[in-house]
Amino acid sequence: MTRFVVRVFDVNGRQYTPPFFVARHLSSPGPGQTSVPVITRILPGVPTDLQADKDTVQLTAGAQAPGFSSETFTVRKQGGRWLADLRAATVTGQGDTVAVDVVDGTVRLAPAVTFPPEHKVKDNPRALLCEPGQGWIYYGAYLTDPTISRLRNPVVFDSATPAGYPSDAVPVKNGGTGHFVFLEYGFTTAAGEPRGPRFLIAVWAPRVALGTPPQIVVFYSPPTKAPDFPGDGYPFLGRYPYDIRAPAVAKDLVQPYPYHAINYLLAGYKIIPQLQAAGRNPIVIMPVNPTGGWGPLDSQLGLSRLIKEVVRFLYGHRLVSSRATPMTRFSLNDGRASIVPDNVFDDEPIPTRWALTVSGFSNGIDHPLNLCTSRPIDEKLYNPAIFASPEEALVDSWREIWDIDGVADDGAGAERHLRNLQTWLRRERRAVRSYHSNFGMRTAPRALVDPARVETRPAKPYKGVAISEGSSADGRATWVHFSDAALQPSAQDPHHTVPLIAFGHAARFPLP
Repeated sequence: MTRFVVRVFDVNGRQYTPPFFVARHLSSPGPGQTSVPVITRILPGVPTDLQADKDTVQLTAGAQAPGFSSETFTVRKQGGRWLADLRAATVTGQGDTVAVDVVDGTVRLAPAVTFPPEHKVKDNPRALLCEPGQGWIYYGAYLTDPTISRLRNPVVFDSATPAGYPSDAVPVKNGGTGHFVFLEYGFTTAAGEPRGPRFLIAVWAPRVALGTPPQIVVFYSPPTKAPDFPGDGYPFLGRYPYDIRAPAVAKDLVQPYPYHAINYLLAGYKIIPQLQAAGRNPIVIMPVNPTGGWGPLDSQLGLSRLIKEVVRFLYGHRLVSSRATPMTRFSLNDGRASIVPDNVFDDEPIPTRWALTVSGFSNGIDHPLNLCTSRPIDEKLYNPAIFASPEEALVDSWREIWDIDGVADDGAGAERHLRNLQTWLRRERRAVRSYHSNFGMRTAPRALVDPARVETRPAKPYKGVAISEGSSADGRATWVHFSDAALQPSAQDPHHTVPLIAFGHAARFPLP
Protein backbone atom coordinates (compact mmCIF):
# COMPACT_ATOMS: atom_id res chain seq x y z
CA MET A 1 0.00 0.00 0.00
CA THR A 2 1.40 3.42 -0.99
CA ARG A 3 0.02 6.78 0.06
CA PHE A 4 -0.16 9.45 -2.68
CA VAL A 5 -0.52 13.21 -2.22
CA VAL A 6 -1.06 15.20 -5.43
CA ARG A 7 -0.98 18.99 -5.84
CA VAL A 8 -1.22 21.10 -9.00
CA PHE A 9 0.32 24.49 -9.83
CA ASP A 10 0.62 26.79 -12.82
CA VAL A 11 3.95 27.96 -14.29
CA ASN A 12 3.89 30.97 -11.94
CA GLY A 13 3.84 28.70 -8.89
CA ARG A 14 0.19 29.47 -8.12
CA GLN A 15 -1.58 26.45 -6.68
CA TYR A 16 -5.07 25.66 -7.85
CA THR A 17 -7.29 22.73 -7.04
CA PRO A 18 -9.18 20.85 -9.73
CA PRO A 19 -12.08 18.90 -8.20
CA PHE A 20 -10.16 15.62 -8.28
CA PHE A 21 -7.49 13.53 -9.96
CA VAL A 22 -8.16 10.20 -11.62
CA ALA A 23 -5.65 7.50 -10.68
CA ARG A 24 -5.56 4.46 -12.95
CA HIS A 25 -3.54 1.42 -11.96
CA LEU A 26 -3.58 -2.33 -11.70
CA SER A 27 -4.45 -3.78 -8.34
CA SER A 28 -1.68 -5.51 -6.45
CA PRO A 29 -2.92 -9.12 -6.40
CA GLY A 30 -2.61 -11.49 -3.52
CA PRO A 31 -1.36 -15.08 -3.86
CA GLY A 32 -3.21 -16.86 -6.65
CA GLN A 33 -5.10 -13.71 -7.65
CA THR A 34 -5.04 -11.80 -10.95
CA SER A 35 -4.51 -8.02 -11.04
CA VAL A 36 -7.46 -5.99 -12.33
CA PRO A 37 -7.73 -2.35 -13.54
CA VAL A 38 -8.64 0.08 -10.77
CA ILE A 39 -9.77 3.71 -11.02
CA THR A 40 -9.51 5.83 -7.88
CA ARG A 41 -10.41 9.46 -7.26
CA ILE A 42 -7.74 11.48 -5.46
CA LEU A 43 -8.65 14.84 -3.97
CA PRO A 44 -5.83 17.40 -4.43
CA GLY A 45 -3.70 17.65 -1.31
CA VAL A 46 -5.51 14.79 0.42
CA PRO A 47 -3.40 11.67 1.15
CA THR A 48 -4.90 8.63 -0.59
CA ASP A 49 -3.78 5.02 -0.21
CA LEU A 50 -3.35 3.03 -3.43
CA GLN A 51 -2.48 -0.63 -3.77
CA ALA A 52 -0.80 -0.43 -7.18
CA ASP A 53 0.79 -3.37 -8.95
CA LYS A 54 4.44 -2.82 -9.95
CA ASP A 55 4.40 0.58 -8.22
CA THR A 56 2.91 2.23 -11.30
CA VAL A 57 0.06 4.77 -11.32
CA GLN A 58 -1.36 6.90 -14.16
CA LEU A 59 -2.71 10.30 -13.11
CA THR A 60 -5.05 12.76 -14.85
CA ALA A 61 -6.92 15.79 -13.55
CA GLY A 62 -10.53 14.65 -13.63
CA ALA A 63 -11.94 18.07 -14.50
CA GLN A 64 -9.39 20.48 -15.89
CA ALA A 65 -9.54 24.17 -15.10
CA PRO A 66 -10.57 26.31 -18.14
CA GLY A 67 -7.54 26.97 -20.33
CA PHE A 68 -5.33 24.32 -18.76
CA SER A 69 -4.22 21.15 -20.52
CA SER A 70 -4.10 18.66 -17.64
CA GLU A 71 -1.99 16.02 -19.35
CA THR A 72 -2.09 12.39 -18.35
CA PHE A 73 1.20 11.09 -16.97
CA THR A 74 2.58 7.99 -15.27
CA VAL A 75 4.36 7.78 -11.92
CA ARG A 76 6.57 4.74 -11.37
CA LYS A 77 9.09 3.45 -8.89
CA GLN A 78 12.36 2.58 -10.63
CA GLY A 79 15.55 1.51 -8.91
CA GLY A 80 14.21 2.57 -5.54
CA ARG A 81 13.22 6.07 -6.82
CA TRP A 82 9.85 7.45 -7.84
CA LEU A 83 9.87 9.20 -11.24
CA ALA A 84 7.29 10.59 -13.67
CA ASP A 85 7.24 10.41 -17.46
CA LEU A 86 6.28 14.11 -17.47
CA ARG A 87 9.09 16.41 -16.30
CA ALA A 88 6.46 18.94 -15.22
CA ALA A 89 5.59 16.48 -12.43
CA THR A 90 8.04 16.44 -9.53
CA VAL A 91 7.88 13.28 -7.44
CA THR A 92 9.36 12.87 -3.97
CA GLY A 93 9.03 9.77 -1.81
CA GLN A 94 9.43 9.37 1.93
CA GLY A 95 8.69 5.93 3.28
CA ASP A 96 5.28 4.86 2.03
CA THR A 97 4.23 8.40 1.05
CA VAL A 98 4.70 9.70 -2.50
CA ALA A 99 4.20 13.44 -3.08
CA VAL A 100 3.45 14.49 -6.67
CA ASP A 101 3.57 18.21 -7.54
CA VAL A 102 2.34 18.89 -11.07
CA VAL A 103 2.89 22.09 -13.07
CA ASP A 104 -0.10 22.31 -15.39
CA GLY A 105 0.18 24.15 -18.70
CA THR A 106 -1.88 26.24 -21.10
CA VAL A 107 -0.29 25.07 -24.37
CA ARG A 108 -0.96 21.85 -26.22
CA LEU A 109 -0.19 20.26 -29.57
CA ALA A 110 -2.28 21.88 -32.28
CA PRO A 111 -4.75 19.44 -33.89
CA ALA A 112 -3.77 18.00 -37.26
CA VAL A 113 -5.57 16.25 -40.09
CA THR A 114 -4.76 14.60 -43.41
CA PHE A 115 -6.87 13.98 -46.52
CA PRO A 116 -6.31 11.90 -49.66
CA PRO A 117 -4.56 14.07 -52.29
CA GLU A 118 -7.60 14.41 -54.58
CA HIS A 119 -10.14 14.89 -51.79
CA LYS A 120 -12.04 18.18 -52.26
CA VAL A 121 -11.90 20.29 -49.10
CA LYS A 122 -14.61 22.95 -49.05
CA ASP A 123 -14.62 24.19 -45.46
CA ASN A 124 -12.32 25.12 -42.61
CA PRO A 125 -10.75 21.84 -41.41
CA ARG A 126 -10.20 23.34 -37.93
CA ALA A 127 -6.85 21.59 -37.79
CA LEU A 128 -3.42 21.81 -39.39
CA LEU A 129 -3.14 20.10 -42.73
CA CYS A 130 -0.52 17.38 -43.10
CA GLU A 131 1.01 16.34 -46.41
CA PRO A 132 -1.69 14.43 -48.32
CA GLY A 133 -1.28 10.70 -48.64
CA GLN A 134 1.53 10.71 -46.07
CA GLY A 135 0.38 12.58 -43.00
CA TRP A 136 3.86 12.81 -41.52
CA ILE A 137 4.66 16.49 -41.93
CA TYR A 138 2.76 19.79 -42.03
CA TYR A 139 2.06 21.14 -45.50
CA GLY A 140 5.30 22.65 -46.83
CA ALA A 141 7.33 22.22 -43.63
CA TYR A 142 10.13 20.16 -45.14
CA LEU A 143 13.69 20.12 -43.84
CA THR A 144 15.44 20.37 -47.21
CA ASP A 145 19.15 20.57 -46.30
CA PRO A 146 19.42 24.02 -47.91
CA THR A 147 22.55 25.93 -48.84
CA ILE A 148 22.55 29.26 -47.02
CA SER A 149 24.16 32.43 -48.39
CA ARG A 150 25.76 33.44 -45.10
CA LEU A 151 26.68 37.11 -44.87
CA ARG A 152 30.28 37.53 -43.86
CA ASN A 153 31.18 38.77 -40.41
CA PRO A 154 32.66 41.33 -40.69
CA VAL A 155 31.04 42.32 -43.97
CA VAL A 156 34.13 42.36 -46.21
CA PHE A 157 34.14 42.13 -50.02
CA ASP A 158 36.57 40.10 -52.11
CA SER A 159 37.13 42.99 -54.52
CA ALA A 160 36.51 46.68 -55.08
CA THR A 161 33.98 45.83 -57.81
CA PRO A 162 31.34 43.66 -56.05
CA ALA A 163 28.06 42.61 -57.62
CA GLY A 164 26.14 42.33 -54.35
CA TYR A 165 26.52 41.60 -50.65
CA PRO A 166 29.51 39.42 -49.64
CA SER A 167 28.48 35.95 -48.56
CA ASP A 168 29.67 32.37 -48.37
CA ALA A 169 27.66 29.34 -49.41
CA VAL A 170 27.14 27.18 -46.31
CA PRO A 171 25.36 23.81 -46.72
CA VAL A 172 23.03 23.01 -43.83
CA LYS A 173 22.23 19.39 -43.02
CA ASN A 174 19.17 19.88 -40.86
CA GLY A 175 17.50 16.49 -41.11
CA GLY A 176 17.21 15.15 -37.56
CA THR A 177 18.38 18.41 -35.98
CA GLY A 178 15.02 19.32 -34.55
CA HIS A 179 11.23 19.21 -34.78
CA PHE A 180 8.97 21.90 -36.24
CA VAL A 181 5.85 21.89 -34.09
CA PHE A 182 2.66 23.96 -33.98
CA LEU A 183 1.14 24.58 -30.56
CA GLU A 184 -2.10 26.16 -29.41
CA TYR A 185 -1.79 28.59 -26.50
CA GLY A 186 -4.81 29.52 -24.39
CA PHE A 187 -8.29 28.09 -24.15
CA THR A 188 -9.40 24.94 -25.89
CA THR A 189 -12.30 24.78 -28.35
CA ALA A 190 -13.76 21.58 -26.88
CA ALA A 191 -17.53 21.40 -26.54
CA GLY A 192 -18.70 22.65 -23.17
CA GLU A 193 -15.51 24.64 -22.50
CA PRO A 194 -15.57 28.44 -21.99
CA ARG A 195 -15.06 30.39 -25.23
CA GLY A 196 -11.74 32.00 -24.45
CA PRO A 197 -9.07 33.13 -26.94
CA ARG A 198 -6.22 30.97 -28.14
CA PHE A 199 -3.20 31.62 -30.36
CA LEU A 200 -1.28 29.55 -32.89
CA ILE A 201 2.42 29.28 -31.99
CA ALA A 202 5.12 27.86 -34.29
CA VAL A 203 8.04 26.30 -32.41
CA TRP A 204 11.38 24.78 -33.36
CA ALA A 205 12.48 22.13 -30.84
CA PRO A 206 16.20 21.31 -31.34
CA ARG A 207 17.41 17.72 -31.06
CA VAL A 208 20.69 18.69 -29.42
CA ALA A 209 21.78 19.22 -25.82
CA LEU A 210 20.81 22.85 -25.22
CA GLY A 211 23.02 23.50 -22.22
CA THR A 212 22.24 25.85 -19.35
CA PRO A 213 20.61 28.27 -19.79
CA PRO A 214 18.95 27.24 -23.06
CA GLN A 215 18.97 29.74 -25.90
CA ILE A 216 15.58 30.95 -27.15
CA VAL A 217 14.85 33.14 -30.17
CA VAL A 218 11.42 34.79 -30.41
CA PHE A 219 10.47 36.21 -33.81
CA TYR A 220 7.76 38.77 -34.53
CA SER A 221 6.75 39.00 -38.19
CA PRO A 222 4.84 41.88 -39.75
CA PRO A 223 1.21 41.57 -38.62
CA THR A 224 -1.24 39.45 -40.56
CA LYS A 225 -3.84 41.52 -42.42
CA ALA A 226 -6.86 41.02 -44.65
CA PRO A 227 -7.29 40.17 -47.49
CA ASP A 228 -4.21 37.93 -47.42
CA PHE A 229 -5.37 36.30 -44.18
CA PRO A 230 -8.92 35.29 -43.22
CA GLY A 231 -10.34 37.92 -40.90
CA ASP A 232 -11.57 36.91 -37.48
CA GLY A 233 -12.75 38.72 -34.38
CA TYR A 234 -12.16 38.13 -30.70
CA PRO A 235 -11.92 35.44 -29.32
CA PHE A 236 -10.47 34.24 -32.67
CA LEU A 237 -12.16 30.84 -32.70
CA GLY A 238 -13.60 30.98 -36.20
CA ARG A 239 -11.49 31.41 -39.33
CA TYR A 240 -8.27 31.90 -37.35
CA PRO A 241 -5.98 30.01 -37.51
CA TYR A 242 -6.94 27.03 -39.70
CA ASP A 243 -9.21 28.32 -42.47
CA ILE A 244 -8.16 27.64 -46.06
CA ARG A 245 -7.57 30.24 -48.77
CA ALA A 246 -10.19 28.70 -51.07
CA PRO A 247 -11.83 25.30 -51.61
CA ALA A 248 -9.50 22.94 -53.45
CA VAL A 249 -8.35 19.36 -53.63
CA ALA A 250 -6.18 18.49 -50.64
CA LYS A 251 -2.85 18.56 -52.47
CA ASP A 252 -3.46 22.20 -53.52
CA LEU A 253 -4.77 23.61 -50.25
CA VAL A 254 -3.21 26.62 -48.53
CA GLN A 255 -3.76 27.62 -44.91
CA PRO A 256 -2.53 31.23 -44.74
CA TYR A 257 -1.84 31.44 -40.99
CA PRO A 258 0.22 28.26 -40.60
CA TYR A 259 2.06 28.81 -43.86
CA HIS A 260 3.00 32.31 -42.69
CA ALA A 261 5.18 30.71 -40.02
CA ILE A 262 6.46 27.93 -42.30
CA ASN A 263 7.50 30.51 -44.90
CA TYR A 264 9.49 32.60 -42.44
CA LEU A 265 11.09 29.81 -40.47
CA LEU A 266 11.71 27.09 -43.06
CA ALA A 267 10.54 27.44 -46.65
CA GLY A 268 11.13 31.05 -47.72
CA TYR A 269 13.27 33.20 -45.42
CA LYS A 270 14.80 30.09 -43.81
CA ILE A 271 15.36 31.66 -40.41
CA ILE A 272 16.05 28.30 -38.75
CA PRO A 273 18.61 27.13 -41.35
CA GLN A 274 20.25 30.58 -41.14
CA LEU A 275 20.72 30.13 -37.40
CA GLN A 276 22.14 26.66 -37.97
CA ALA A 277 24.55 27.94 -40.64
CA ALA A 278 25.78 30.39 -38.00
CA GLY A 279 26.45 27.58 -35.53
CA ARG A 280 23.36 28.04 -33.34
CA ASN A 281 20.39 25.71 -32.91
CA PRO A 282 18.15 27.39 -30.32
CA ILE A 283 14.51 26.95 -29.42
CA VAL A 284 12.62 29.25 -31.81
CA ILE A 285 9.18 30.63 -30.95
CA MET A 286 7.06 32.48 -33.51
CA PRO A 287 3.58 33.63 -32.50
CA VAL A 288 1.15 33.84 -35.43
CA ASN A 289 -1.27 36.64 -34.66
CA PRO A 290 -4.90 36.82 -35.78
CA THR A 291 -5.83 39.85 -37.88
CA GLY A 292 -7.40 41.34 -34.74
CA GLY A 293 -4.03 41.99 -33.08
CA TRP A 294 -1.41 40.48 -30.79
CA GLY A 295 -3.29 40.70 -27.51
CA PRO A 296 -1.08 39.86 -24.49
CA LEU A 297 1.85 38.77 -26.71
CA ASP A 298 2.71 42.46 -27.17
CA SER A 299 3.72 42.87 -23.52
CA GLN A 300 6.37 41.65 -21.10
CA LEU A 301 3.66 40.00 -19.02
CA GLY A 302 2.30 38.08 -21.99
CA LEU A 303 5.57 37.06 -23.62
CA SER A 304 6.96 35.98 -20.25
CA ARG A 305 3.99 33.64 -19.84
CA LEU A 306 4.21 32.31 -23.40
CA ILE A 307 7.91 31.44 -23.06
CA LYS A 308 7.34 29.77 -19.68
CA GLU A 309 4.51 27.71 -21.16
CA VAL A 310 6.45 26.65 -24.25
CA VAL A 311 9.51 25.73 -22.18
CA ARG A 312 7.33 23.75 -19.76
CA PHE A 313 5.73 21.89 -22.66
CA LEU A 314 8.94 21.12 -24.60
CA TYR A 315 10.96 20.09 -21.55
CA GLY A 316 8.02 18.45 -19.83
CA HIS A 317 7.45 16.12 -22.78
CA ARG A 318 11.19 15.60 -23.38
CA LEU A 319 11.16 17.13 -26.85
CA VAL A 320 14.19 19.16 -25.74
CA SER A 321 16.88 18.65 -23.12
CA SER A 322 19.68 20.70 -21.62
CA ARG A 323 21.73 17.57 -20.90
CA ALA A 324 21.59 15.26 -23.93
CA THR A 325 19.91 14.53 -27.26
CA PRO A 326 16.17 14.28 -26.54
CA MET A 327 14.71 10.80 -26.20
CA THR A 328 11.23 11.53 -27.58
CA ARG A 329 10.06 12.65 -30.99
CA PHE A 330 7.19 14.64 -32.43
CA SER A 331 4.98 12.52 -34.69
CA LEU A 332 2.32 13.33 -37.30
CA ASN A 333 1.69 9.72 -38.24
CA ASP A 334 -1.59 9.50 -40.19
CA GLY A 335 -2.22 13.16 -39.44
CA ARG A 336 -2.40 12.74 -35.67
CA ALA A 337 -0.13 15.00 -33.62
CA SER A 338 1.56 13.12 -30.78
CA ILE A 339 4.84 12.67 -28.92
CA VAL A 340 6.46 9.24 -28.90
CA PRO A 341 7.46 7.17 -27.09
CA ASP A 342 5.68 7.68 -23.80
CA ASN A 343 6.81 6.20 -20.49
CA VAL A 344 10.31 7.72 -20.66
CA PHE A 345 11.39 8.57 -17.12
CA ASP A 346 14.04 10.99 -15.84
CA ASP A 347 14.25 13.89 -13.43
CA GLU A 348 15.79 16.67 -15.53
CA PRO A 349 14.49 19.99 -14.17
CA ILE A 350 12.62 22.46 -16.37
CA PRO A 351 14.64 25.70 -16.74
CA THR A 352 13.28 28.88 -15.19
CA ARG A 353 15.75 31.20 -16.93
CA TRP A 354 16.87 31.39 -20.56
CA ALA A 355 19.26 33.29 -22.82
CA LEU A 356 16.62 35.16 -24.80
CA THR A 357 16.81 36.89 -28.17
CA VAL A 358 13.79 38.84 -29.44
CA SER A 359 13.71 39.72 -33.13
CA GLY A 360 11.37 41.60 -35.42
CA PHE A 361 11.21 42.23 -39.16
CA SER A 362 9.72 45.32 -40.83
CA ASN A 363 6.93 46.72 -38.66
CA GLY A 364 7.11 43.52 -36.64
CA ILE A 365 9.85 45.48 -34.80
CA ASP A 366 7.04 47.33 -33.01
CA HIS A 367 6.68 44.37 -30.66
CA PRO A 368 10.32 44.11 -29.46
CA LEU A 369 10.16 47.90 -28.99
CA ASN A 370 6.93 47.57 -26.98
CA LEU A 371 8.57 44.88 -24.85
CA CYS A 372 11.38 47.25 -23.83
CA THR A 373 9.10 48.79 -21.19
CA SER A 374 6.39 47.45 -18.90
CA ARG A 375 2.87 47.51 -20.36
CA PRO A 376 -0.42 46.12 -18.98
CA ILE A 377 -2.59 43.57 -20.75
CA ASP A 378 -6.34 43.88 -21.21
CA GLU A 379 -7.46 41.67 -18.35
CA LYS A 380 -11.09 41.83 -19.45
CA LEU A 381 -10.21 40.05 -22.69
CA TYR A 382 -7.20 38.01 -21.56
CA ASN A 383 -7.43 36.30 -18.20
CA PRO A 384 -4.06 36.88 -16.48
CA ALA A 385 -4.34 33.42 -14.89
CA ILE A 386 -3.80 32.08 -18.44
CA PHE A 387 -1.96 34.85 -20.29
CA ALA A 388 0.37 36.61 -17.82
CA SER A 389 3.50 35.92 -15.78
CA PRO A 390 5.70 38.19 -13.68
CA GLU A 391 7.98 40.21 -15.94
CA GLU A 392 11.21 39.42 -14.09
CA ALA A 393 11.85 36.08 -15.78
CA LEU A 394 11.66 37.75 -19.19
CA VAL A 395 13.59 40.90 -18.27
CA ASP A 396 16.39 39.04 -16.49
CA SER A 397 16.82 36.50 -19.32
CA TRP A 398 16.67 38.92 -22.25
CA ARG A 399 20.09 39.25 -23.91
CA GLU A 400 19.61 40.37 -27.53
CA ILE A 401 17.36 42.37 -29.84
CA TRP A 402 17.68 41.72 -33.57
CA ASP A 403 16.27 44.65 -35.55
CA ILE A 404 15.72 43.29 -39.07
CA ASP A 405 14.94 46.31 -41.30
CA GLY A 406 12.57 47.51 -38.62
CA VAL A 407 9.98 50.14 -39.44
CA ALA A 408 8.29 51.52 -36.33
CA ASP A 409 4.59 51.81 -37.05
CA ASP A 410 3.73 55.18 -35.51
CA GLY A 411 4.18 58.87 -36.29
CA ALA A 412 7.26 59.29 -34.09
CA GLY A 413 8.80 56.05 -35.30
CA ALA A 414 12.48 57.03 -35.49
CA GLU A 415 12.51 58.71 -32.07
CA ARG A 416 10.68 55.82 -30.41
CA HIS A 417 12.88 53.27 -32.16
CA LEU A 418 16.07 54.84 -30.84
CA ARG A 419 14.77 55.78 -27.38
CA ASN A 420 13.47 52.31 -26.56
CA LEU A 421 16.64 50.58 -27.73
CA GLN A 422 18.81 53.01 -25.76
CA THR A 423 16.74 52.44 -22.62
CA TRP A 424 16.87 48.67 -23.03
CA LEU A 425 20.67 48.68 -23.50
CA ARG A 426 21.29 50.29 -20.11
CA ARG A 427 21.26 46.91 -18.42
CA GLU A 428 24.40 44.78 -18.57
CA ARG A 429 24.81 41.74 -20.82
CA ARG A 430 22.58 43.05 -23.59
CA ALA A 431 23.19 43.66 -27.28
CA VAL A 432 21.31 45.15 -30.25
CA ARG A 433 22.03 43.93 -33.79
CA SER A 434 20.50 46.17 -36.50
CA TYR A 435 20.25 45.51 -40.25
CA HIS A 436 18.67 48.02 -42.60
CA SER A 437 17.99 48.75 -46.23
CA ASN A 438 16.92 52.14 -47.55
CA PHE A 439 13.36 51.09 -46.69
CA GLY A 440 13.88 50.54 -42.97
CA MET A 441 14.34 52.96 -40.08
CA ARG A 442 18.05 53.15 -40.80
CA THR A 443 18.74 56.55 -39.23
CA ALA A 444 17.54 55.57 -35.74
CA PRO A 445 19.70 52.55 -34.78
CA ARG A 446 22.78 54.13 -36.40
CA ALA A 447 22.88 56.49 -33.42
CA LEU A 448 23.62 53.48 -31.17
CA VAL A 449 27.07 52.99 -32.73
CA ASP A 450 30.21 55.11 -32.61
CA PRO A 451 30.56 57.21 -35.81
CA ALA A 452 34.32 56.65 -35.68
CA ARG A 453 33.67 52.89 -35.86
CA VAL A 454 31.51 53.03 -39.00
CA GLU A 455 33.15 51.81 -42.19
CA THR A 456 31.67 51.82 -45.68
CA ARG A 457 32.74 49.10 -48.11
CA PRO A 458 33.92 49.10 -50.78
CA ALA A 459 35.74 52.33 -50.02
CA LYS A 460 34.42 53.71 -53.30
CA PRO A 461 30.88 52.44 -54.03
CA TYR A 462 30.74 50.40 -57.23
CA LYS A 463 27.62 50.73 -59.39
CA GLY A 464 25.69 51.75 -56.32
CA VAL A 465 26.87 48.77 -54.23
CA ALA A 466 27.82 49.92 -50.74
CA ILE A 467 27.49 48.47 -47.26
CA SER A 468 28.12 50.42 -44.06
CA GLU A 469 28.98 48.55 -40.86
CA GLY A 470 29.62 49.94 -37.41
CA SER A 471 29.63 49.16 -33.71
CA SER A 472 29.61 50.82 -30.33
CA ALA A 473 32.88 51.02 -28.40
CA ASP A 474 31.84 48.09 -26.19
CA GLY A 475 30.53 46.02 -29.13
CA ARG A 476 27.05 45.73 -27.62
CA ALA A 477 25.45 47.60 -30.52
CA THR A 478 26.16 46.77 -34.16
CA TRP A 479 24.64 48.26 -37.28
CA VAL A 480 24.71 47.27 -40.94
CA HIS A 481 23.17 49.31 -43.76
CA PHE A 482 22.84 47.99 -47.32
CA SER A 483 22.36 50.10 -50.40
CA ASP A 484 19.59 48.87 -52.66
CA ALA A 485 22.15 47.82 -55.27
CA ALA A 486 23.95 45.66 -52.69
CA LEU A 487 20.71 43.69 -52.21
CA GLN A 488 19.44 43.63 -55.80
CA PRO A 489 21.05 40.30 -56.87
CA SER A 490 18.32 38.65 -54.78
CA ALA A 491 15.04 37.79 -56.46
CA GLN A 492 13.32 39.67 -53.62
CA ASP A 493 13.05 43.45 -53.31
CA PRO A 494 15.74 45.01 -51.05
CA HIS A 495 13.49 45.21 -47.96
CA HIS A 496 12.57 41.53 -48.12
CA THR A 497 16.14 40.49 -48.90
CA VAL A 498 17.41 41.72 -45.51
CA PRO A 499 15.76 38.89 -43.49
CA LEU A 500 17.26 36.36 -45.91
CA ILE A 501 20.75 37.20 -44.63
CA ALA A 502 20.45 39.13 -41.35
CA PHE A 503 19.52 36.27 -39.00
CA GLY A 504 22.55 34.22 -40.00
CA HIS A 505 24.82 37.22 -39.42
CA ALA A 506 23.35 38.26 -36.07
CA ALA A 507 23.60 34.68 -34.79
CA ARG A 508 27.34 34.64 -35.39
CA PHE A 509 27.96 37.13 -32.60
CA PRO A 510 28.52 35.55 -29.18
CA LEU A 511 25.81 36.11 -26.61
CA PRO A 512 26.68 39.04 -24.33
